[in-house]
Amino acid sequence: MNRSSFLPRSLAAVSALMLSGALMAAQAQALPPAPPPGAGPVAAPVAPMAPPAPPATYDAAMTAQAPITEGRVSRFLINPYGEVDGLMVGKRTVVKFPPHLSQTLQNAVKPGQSVRVFGQAEAAGMIRADAIVNLANGQTVIDRPPAFDANPPLPPHLRAAQLRPLSVRGKIALVLTGPRGEANGVILDDGSIVRFAPDSLRTPLEPGAPFAANGLGTRNSLGTAIEAIDVGASADSLQPLYSRVR
Repeated sequence: MNRSSFLPRSLAAVSALMLSGALMAAQAQALPPAPPPGAGPVAAPVAPMAPPAPPATYDAAMTAQAPITEGRVSRFLINPYGEVDGLMVGKRTVVKFPPHLSQTLQNAVKPGQSVRVFGQAEAAGMIRADAIVNLANGQTVIDRPPAFDANPPLPPHLRAAQLRPLSVRGKIALVLTGPRGEANGVILDDGSIVRFAPDSLRTPLEPGAPFAANGLGTRNSLGTAIEAIDVGASADSLQPLYSRVR
C-alpha cells in the first residue's frame, strides 16, 4: 500500500499546493520583469559590439590611418648624392621619404600623377611620409628599413668621393626645414636644391630673396642638389659656413 494513502486528505492537498507555488516562483524568477502598464514592447537585449580587429599587416596599418595630404606630384626631390628623398605635392608641400627607397619610389610614382600620403606633419608644408599611394594605379610605397640581405651603403668617406664641386645661383622659392622647423635647406627658382646643417645660416631666409652657394653635390636628370660650403646673397658675397673646410 502507498504510504501517501495514510496522509490526511487536507495535508496532501496542502503539500500539492506548496509544490505548485514553488514551481511558479521559480518560473517567475527565470522570466524578465513584465513591462509597466501602457509601455511599448520590450526590445530584445543587444549584445555589446566587439572592437574592430587591428590591421593584419604592417602595410595595412600604415594605410589605415587618416591620410595627411593628397594631390598631384610636381617633382621629385633629391639629396646631394642624387638619390630621391622625397617629392613635392603641388607647389609648396614637401613630402620626405627615406633615400634608400629612392628607386622604389621612382618605380611607383611619376611626376604629374596624384598621390595620397600617410604620415606625420612637421613644420608648415613639411610632411614625413609613412606611406605614399599612387591613386592612378594603387601602387603603394611603405617606409621600411633596408632588408638584411640588401647591399650595405658605402661608408661616408666613399660616398663623399661621388660628389663634385657645383655652384648654384637664383632666388629662394622655398625654405626647407627639419622636424622642429629649423631651416636646413632651400629650393631655388631654377629647381636647384641646397642643403646645409640646421640653423647654420645666421641670416634670415625668405622666399624671393637672392641666394648663391658653392658646395659638393650631384647634377643628374632629376635636377641639382648640393651640400653647401659657401653661401651668400650673390657670387661676390659668399662666406664659408664651416671654419675648417679650407
